[in-house]
Amino acid sequence: MPVRHRARLSVGLMLVASGVLMGASPAWAQVPDPAPDSSLPGGTLITQMLGWLKYASIAAAVAGLLIGGIATGVGHFGSSYSASSAGRKWVLGGVGAAMLAGLAHTIAMTVYNAT
Repeated sequence: MPVRHRARLSVGLMLVASGVLMGASPAWAQVPDPAPDSSLPGGTLITQMLGWLKYASIAAAVAGLLIGGIATGVGHFGSSYSASSAGRKWVLGGVGAAMLAGLAHTIAMTVYNAT
């Protein structure tokens, strides 16, 4: 291969490599990520509604636990397998709802910060 062709090839490869390296640098690919801001109109109402929703979800979980416990007791002492089985499902649903309600903020922040 003549020297002239090698020089052109090396210059071309260097230009391609520098273009790839410059295009892939993080400074060119940064997307702005503003901090959460609750100063929007109605921001306090949204926060208050989220508090109400969290309270309602925990209350529903406790209600599920109580209903399930009562149904399991009635089914056990009344020799009704179906009532006892339904009560156990209510108890498990109440436990799952309580876990989800308690961990909702942690799950959302973990997913948000994972990006």
